[in-house]
Amino acid sequence: MELFAERGFGGTSVGEIERAAGLAPRSGALYQHFKGGKQELLRAAIEHELRAIDELGSMMDMLPLGDLRAEMVLLARWNLGSLERRSALAAFVRRDGARLPPELRDLLYDRLVGQPYEQVVTWLRGRFARDSVDLHAFALVLVESISAYHSLRRTFDRTPGEVDDERFIAAWVETALATAERLGG
Repeated sequence: MELFAERGFGGTSVGEIERAAGLAPRSGALYQHFKGGKQELLRAAIEHELRAIDELGSMMDMLPLGDLRAEMVLLARWNLGSLERRSALAAFVRRDGARLPPELRDLLYDRLVGQPYEQVVTWLRGRFARDSVDLHAFALVLVESISAYHSLRRTFDRTPGEVDDERFIAAWVETALATAERLGG
């Protein structure tokens, strides 16, 4: 996945993959493990990455804790850790996502975006008494602000004002709590 993220699917040769895996480059060894070649390897690598991401469900199962602040801190910390763990997959999707076969792109959307967002929306639904709150939009603001912070830090190895994870999480939680209170949560 690191090679695909760095060079793109089309820009990564079978020989480079074999070398990175400790196999003799251009020996055909990859095809002994993946009869479908690079395409089959890509699907296997994506499935491997997605299985690691599935832990969100178990983290969300810990909620509610009975304390919205603690839940927000847990969500922010987990999300930052998850973004770091899946950074190669995310870089690959940003680079090659539009060129993927539709069924693979749909699978990635469902597992990286659709399912996790629905879990957050379900959690938020249990926190809001009013039906007038657009929980999908609120979830998008919450989750994507964490993603934007992580992207800045990962891309530039710094953030404006040298804000670190602890400062970001504290500000994010305060902002989320103030918004939730204003929305009636």
